[in-house]
Amino acid sequence: MGDRYPPPVLLDATVVSNFASTDAIGFLVAVLGSPLVTPAVREEIERGQNLGHEYLASAVEAFDDEGIGVADPPDGSVERGVRNRLDAGEAETLRAAAERGGTIATDDLAARRLAEELSIPVVGSIGLLVVGVDRGEITRETADAWLETWREERGYYAPVERIGDVLDGDG
Repeated sequence: MGDRYPPPVLLDATVVSNFASTDAIGFLVAVLGSPLVTPAVREEIERGQNLGHEYLASAVEAFDDEGIGVADPPDGSVERGVRNRLDAGEAETLRAAAERGGTIATDDLAARRLAEELSIPVVGSIGLLVVGVDRGEITRETADAWLETWREERGYYAPVERIGDVLDGDG
């Protein structure tokens, strides 16, 4: 992903869920190369599938097929300040990104702020769409359709209406 988002990129559950809901787990692998999740995120995604969110099946399959790797748990425990500010998945993902010198992919505002405080590169679902369009992996129209699905079907808050708002510098 270049200097801006150094590998490995560790995905949180919201990012995985967004792309799974548009049958785009393969896109994540194509754009990120070898994305990782932590055990806590894998458990969260599996729990969601077991609760009836069938669209998460593609993510669980990607974990099993090694399209998305499952990182070893971070060494040591997550500091109390991190655990108090984030849920288990985001906390473990943040710690793993820090230990590996990588990037955290999250849409969680508290996780994004803490990552910035700790100088850990951060990207979100919309940023990944932008990378995909820039690299020619998807069209603007596909990115807009995925964004609309996330908003309409998953209740995702997006600070832009269309991906062109970011690409064109309008938003």
